[in-house]
Amino acid sequence: MKKLLLLVGIILTSLMLLSCSGSKFYTYEKGLYELYFMAGSFRSSDFQYFTIELFENGKVIIKIKGKYAMYQDEFKATGRFSIEDEKITVTVKIDGEEFIEVYDYKNGEIHMWNVKDPENNLTFSAKFRRYPLTT
Repeated sequence: MKKLLLLVGIILTSLMLLSCSGSKFYTYEKGLYELYFMAGSFRSSDFQYFTIELFENGKVIIKIKGKYAMYQDEFKATGRFSIEDEKITVTVKIDGEEFIEVYDYKNGEIHMWNVKDPENNLTFSAKFRRYPLTT
């Protein structure tokens, strides 16, 4: 009987430790963030939409659709994100290649500063604002 109680105690302790460590939920940060400012090689008016959706479990979905024929197809990337010290780190896979980007996250906004795409000789800065959360 003592061995059974000890085993139950170890299992319960392990479950409590697992539930308290390593899992961060983004209850406040979750939501749909929409582009509201862009400067550089692009302007916000060049897009039908450019959104970043953050989920409570750390999942991210980025969707972009341009207004012009060259960018008419929707681009969609999924991945993971984490937020620490007013920085958001986004990790996505595009065509099998992993990309990690770090941006500012302040006051419910995502700010990308001087993003460079040397392959296409493009540079831009962008700001995203969260839609009001609905319940």
